[in-house]
Amino acid sequence: MKKARMLIFTICVAVTVLTVTACSRSSSGGSPAADTMELTIASAAGSASALYNIQVDAANATTEKSGGKLKFNVVWDATLGNDGELIENCIAGSIPMISLASSPLLPYIPEIAVFDMPAVYDSKEQAYLGVSQFKNYFDEIFQKKNLKIVGMGFNQFRGLSSNVNLQTPADFRGMSIRTMENRYHMAFWTNLGSRPTPLAFSELYLALQQGLVQAQDNPLPAVYASKFHEVQRYFMPVTVFPFINFVLMNLDAYNALSAEYKVLIDEFAETYLRVSYEQSDQIEEDAAEAIGDAITMLPYTGEIIVAMKAAAEPVWAQIAQSIGSNVVDAYLNTAK
Repeated sequence: MKKARMLIFTICVAVTVLTVTACSRSSSGGSPAADTMELTIASAAGSASALYNIQVDAANATTEKSGGKLKFNVVWDATLGNDGELIENCIAGSIPMISLASSPLLPYIPEIAVFDMPAVYDSKEQAYLGVSQFKNYFDEIFQKKNLKIVGMGFNQFRGLSSNVNLQTPADFRGMSIRTMENRYHMAFWTNLGSRPTPLAFSELYLALQQGLVQAQDNPLPAVYASKFHEVQRYFMPVTVFPFINFVLMNLDAYNALSAEYKVLIDEFAETYLRVSYEQSDQIEEDAAEAIGDAITMLPYTGEIIVAMKAAAEPVWAQIAQSIGSNVVDAYLNTAK
């Protein structure tokens, strides 16, 4: 398997070099290049997700706008590797473009922990506008890792499904919840009185079915796609942890592009992220309709919101100590 992946990476390197060379033939004034190019954009996410179709549509629209000169090879389902492998190979230039959420970037960009600050935003609209202000701030940081942020934006909140009828803050105490291997997420749930348990996503269905954990935090569409509604009784639309999506490109490859291709690639990423956000409500409604009465929707009450804010503030301080108070304060200010 590793040999097969290395062969794929080698092919991607050759494609990247050839396409960048083709683009460099355009005039210095940014006139259209005579040659066509194809860029691979890889993701470890599943193509069953609605986001896959949105990205494919954005890619096709960009190809049409370019008159067929710029094409995208959209490769999801971890075909080219998991998140960590994709990041490493995009930095190295083996894969020209990648699409992923913010969390896997933490080992490479410590400042990305700012997006692990819980309960900062109260609504999707607030989060979408607030996160968009941070692209320029992070761009310089990513470039030091030989990565270019082509696009970055809020999509939706993680949500919370459980087998506990959560009506008051007291109901969270003692509840076992699956989390990612993320100390800030774990600290938040601990502060709320729950028992966080890091667990691979691939193991989650069985863990919920067997009662090893009682809850998990993912959006409703993920609950439906993963069939968690078969082993979970309740869902609460909490606005605690946001999903921040990135479209990244190898910096050297991006810099080698003509002005025309840079604009097209930037527009592709902007369209993908904007439409992903705009369609998130409809995607959630479709998931809720498909789930039907298999899950009971719980109200996200003011009392629970206050309790979650109180559990979040010590985590804000923890993150500020880790990455610096300036970026944390700036992020908190976006919520105003």
